[in-house]
Amino acid sequence: MPIYEYLCTKCGSHFEKLQKSADLSGLECPTCGSVEIKKEFSTFSSAGSSSSAAGCFSGG
Repeated sequence: MPIYEYLCTKCGSHFEKLQKSADLSGLECPTCGSVEIKKEFSTFSSAGSSSSAAGCFSGG
């Protein structure tokens, strides 16, 4: 299951939620309990060594 990032438009709290889809129904802010939630743009990251990744793009 993916982790989605959200912003509470009432109190400004940022939080993450592990769920099957980005459906906002039933979702509330863990800080203030508001249902005024907006899905945020998420960035992708991966763990790994930069030297091994550089070898993939050497063009050799």
